[in-house]
Amino acid sequence: MKSSTHMYSNEALLTILKEVLAAMEVKQVSFFRIRAYQNVISAIEDLTISVFDLWKQNRLNEISGIGGTLAQHLDSLFTKGKVKDFDDVKEGLPEGMFALLGLRGIGAKKAYKLATVFNLNTREKALELLKQAAESGKIRKIEGFGEKSEKAILDTLNEQRLNKNSKERMLQNKAAQVASRITKYLRVCEFVESVAVLGSLRRREPTVGDLDIAVATSNPKAVISYFVAFPEVAVITAQGESRAAVILSNDVQVDIRVCSTSALGAMTQYFTGSKAHNITLRNFALERGLSLSEYGIKKGNTLHEFADETSFYNFVGIDYIPPELRQGKDEVLLASKHHLPDLVSLQDIRGDLHMHTTDSDGEELLSVMVESAQSKGYEYVAITDHSPSIKTHGSFNLLSIIETKRRIIEQINSSSDKIRVLFGYEVDILKSGELALPNNLLAKLDFTIASLHTALDDTREQITQRMLNAIRNPYVKIIGHPSGRLLNKRPPCDLDWEKVLRAVKEEGKILEINAHPQRLDLAEDLVYEARKMGISFIINTDAHSVSDLENMHFGVDVARRGWCDRDVIINTKPLAQFLKDFGILSS
Repeated sequence: MKSSTHMYSNEALLTILKEVLAAMEVKQVSFFRIRAYQNVISAIEDLTISVFDLWKQNRLNEISGIGGTLAQHLDSLFTKGKVKDFDDVKEGLPEGMFALLGLRGIGAKKAYKLATVFNLNTREKALELLKQAAESGKIRKIEGFGEKSEKAILDTLNEQRLNKNSKERMLQNKAAQVASRITKYLRVCEFVESVAVLGSLRRREPTVGDLDIAVATSNPKAVISYFVAFPEVAVITAQGESRAAVILSNDVQVDIRVCSTSALGAMTQYFTGSKAHNITLRNFALERGLSLSEYGIKKGNTLHEFADETSFYNFVGIDYIPPELRQGKDEVLLASKHHLPDLVSLQDIRGDLHMHTTDSDGEELLSVMVESAQSKGYEYVAITDHSPSIKTHGSFNLLSIIETKRRIIEQINSSSDKIRVLFGYEVDILKSGELALPNNLLAKLDFTIASLHTALDDTREQITQRMLNAIRNPYVKIIGHPSGRLLNKRPPCDLDWEKVLRAVKEEGKILEINAHPQRLDLAEDLVYEARKMGISFIINTDAHSVSDLENMHFGVDVARRGWCDRDVIINTKPLAQFLKDFGILSS
């Protein structure tokens, strides 16, 4: 274990790397060096586990794109708090330019030009001085800007709207809804032969920036014209023979690319990504004399087209790789050896072990939630309301509440042989490190989900110890939404994941993959890490309504991105096996 006096969060590290990248773009350093930093930034943005922690464990090489030089730079940053190469590349640039990088429409070179023209030498006043310049009509006079650019900058400053690289990304479910409306619209067009959603949405990432769509057609011009007439289009930013880009009225950017049906496979593969995956695949192909592009695969002087991705990957000499695995890890190598995991699917799920009713903060009665779960074909479910407060009710009254609820659930079980209902509580891990219910009451339940809900900004040491206490409690079976994150609202807790995962493994506990679109917690990088350690998972919806039960597929997506097959997901087991593995008597 390394010692260090300079710890940086992933967010702080990303800020540093993005500024270095901007400086390199201004100074026009090597294209390959710029591309390397772009890839690393993209990889870190997808991480939940701390880069600092990986560095302490000598595991920086597990982050896609980090080679020897950048690893040395991070070592210097974490040990000394500075990197000479970073300082050198930023030397001579006005500090104010870095304060402008988050503004819509302002990239590195424009930020540099504005900072130079208006002497924005400090970060503190850069935005204020730029606003003054825009209000006085000075920006439009700069070459490369103009009146429209000036107005856009002023609007951005007034509204504090962020640019494409920094703006709030859409939750996966919201992005899917937008994509669904567009694809439905496109399929009406008589010239559209097929439509495919690409990019991060197809890879099922938790959040999505822009939407990318491929269309197969024999009349590209007609399809492009039809697309830009989509009723939700606010601005057309590009329109050519094979591509168009628009911004919708909800500020979502959508790119569409058209091709023939015979070339759709190559285009779909290329624009699905990820960048890291495509680079790995391209290098693999080059070693075999093949050149890959969005148009197909070139062997010698012959370009081969592909109508589907399976034939594309097979031509390279590997198995088809599901989009969720296209991460730039070992997927290409494993696909070449026919060793890709048989990923869990939605059809494998046999039960949902985390849902709430009107007994806590749910919207439906217990009976309604059970009936809805049964209609989905589940073999088993669990009612896991937030535990009642012992301070409010007292131990005696709580025991009565538990016994009453137990009788209701037993009545349901005795009246139905189609579904087994389990009785648990979701119990808070308190700031003190104790659980919100004492062990004598937890013993009355079938199982307990322990979750962090409060004091999530505790120090790493404090919140890690709270989690460890919960993991070591003999009545806790599941750790619910382990990191506590809320996408776009709240970052994950600063847990020492090495200690947490080791304790989970030692105690034989189960980590929840929470399928709520705003949680998707545990994140896929930690799922991947835990899976390698032999830890088991359960995918739950954390449903507070009947409609929430439909979110299960989002959790399955996370598990797939974490390289999980059905064997490591406990709620893929048939009832008898599940009860055995879960430690519950079958009677």
